[in-house]
Amino acid sequence: MRIIRFCSLAILCLLCMNAVQAQSYKTAAGIRVDNGVQLTVKQYLINNWTAEGILHTAIGSEDLGLTLLAEKHQKIIFRGTNLYYGAGAHYYWKNEPFRSENEFNNNVYGLSFIGGAEISLGRINLAVDWKPELHLSESSQVFDWNGASVSVRYIFAKRERRKIRDWKVFNGGKNKSKHRK
Repeated sequence: MRIIRFCSLAILCLLCMNAVQAQSYKTAAGIRVDNGVQLTVKQYLINNWTAEGILHTAIGSEDLGLTLLAEKHQKIIFRGTNLYYGAGAHYYWKNEPFRSENEFNNNVYGLSFIGGAEISLGRINLAVDWKPELHLSESSQVFDWNGASVSVRYIFAKRERRKIRDWKVFNGGKNKSKHRK
């Protein structure tokens, strides 16, 4: 029964999607929480595409990571509510010393994917997403599913709304409401 509800909701969301002005912000930055507290910055690029940078570290770890993502946003229901998906790359610097001279660099790098939903309320942007990673380095784990994360960002620069064109432009400048004699 849960699967049917989820599929029904997903189909409804897909039917309500509208690509016109999905994000209500140009620049937003804040924190992202999953297995640690991370810094996140999103920048609007063009045609509902954003670039996101995430600087992160796990709780109790001295390791540092950087993820860069390109994300496509789709408006659902009303302006400021979006679904988004994207991909990019990640690199984690491990601060563990080598055990021997023959040991390979234990830094981790690879491809990152992301999917989520966000809503902007005034100057606050709230998001929930899932960011799995495919590690291409010689790490012990090739694929990392990562759990769901929550982001809270402050909107530094808002996007301007597009103004609806004058109705005369759409009908060739003729006033259709007048009756012809």
